[in-house]
Amino acid sequence: MSKKLLFLYLILFTSFYSCNKPKKGEMDLIIPPENLGKTAVSSLVDKIQISPLSGDPNLLPLEADRVDFSKKLMVIGDFTFSQNVYAFENTTGKAINIPVKKGDGPNEIHAINDFWLDSTILYVLDGVKRNIVPFDYSTGSFKQLEKIKLELPLRRFAKTNSGFVGLTGGGQDSALVFLDQYGNLISSHLPNSIEFLLVPTNPFHKMMKGNETLVLFHSSFNPEIIRVDNGKPELYSTISYEGEKVKKPQNINFKKNQEGFNQFRETLINQPSLFNLMGFAPEQFILLFFLQDSARLVLSNSVKGNTFRIENLINDLSFDQQPFPKIIGTNGPRFLALIASDQINKDDLNFSGSELEKALKACPDTPVFLLEFELKTF
Repeated sequence: MSKKLLFLYLILFTSFYSCNKPKKGEMDLIIPPENLGKTAVSSLVDKIQISPLSGDPNLLPLEADRVDFSKKLMVIGDFTFSQNVYAFENTTGKAINIPVKKGDGPNEIHAINDFWLDSTILYVLDGVKRNIVPFDYSTGSFKQLEKIKLELPLRRFAKTNSGFVGLTGGGQDSALVFLDQYGNLISSHLPNSIEFLLVPTNPFHKMMKGNETLVLFHSSFNPEIIRVDNGKPELYSTISYEGEKVKKPQNINFKKNQEGFNQFRETLINQPSLFNLMGFAPEQFILLFFLQDSARLVLSNSVKGNTFRIENLINDLSFDQQPFPKIIGTNGPRFLALIASDQINKDDLNFSGSELEKALKACPDTPVFLLEFELKTF
């Protein structure tokens, strides 16, 4: 499989949605006009920072799907390969041990499928065992607390004001569920139809708005962003294309298999779909979507936005043979990606003199770096 296809599959599909008459949203995500020329990624970003992550090699991730922050911590999750979480001091990037015991024993975790950082509590999801396992960092080191047994299986989850919200696993009638702090079902929403056969790697996003923490949810086929931190689905924003709101899928009555999925995709071939909101910060976002089986990437801020075909992007930022750095989250207005040293293409003609080359020269033995940037305002 080519690197470009691997990039698309990894960020789009690792692991649901159509809301019950949600309230009026706050904003639109507008897909801007397409830029047809070849474009260097470094020309689209600003305030680039590449920092080494340090510590015991066993405590460093070489792949990443999600990152989150608190005042003291940065936590990175890899749900695809190691199925583990990695913690670091927020200011220094030094690794901190999380006493995760893998296995099938009563106090062990089979695999980590997601995590959520809430102040000094790190919640990790063990989807196979139907548990959420909290780790407390209030004393300066992680201590495992009593596990929370889930009434329903979850693939992804987030912490809410009243408990948790999650995307259910296979065989459930509803796709989106709200649970109390003990893992018991509060309410169910959204039929678990063909549109939830595949979901984005990170369907739940944490975003700060003033002093308020918002939890936002999106799926691959519904062109709406839903706020879920208040214990119910509330419309936050919609996606617009060529001056009109993108329509929700009308026909979802297909078998939940590959053939049914392909037939479902055909009904949406002429409109944007297969959304993956890679990063969402106040007044800016990075969105991957498909139109007529062509992958497009939107970079948009409060001043200007651009849409690019994936094949027209020249990745002179992370140099890992992906068309664009794999965004794993945001920290305020900054977008973040992980760069593994052994995946860097140093033979790229643009590598010499780049910010990444400077970082490698300064820390030649570092196995992994954290890339941060903001979208450029033109």
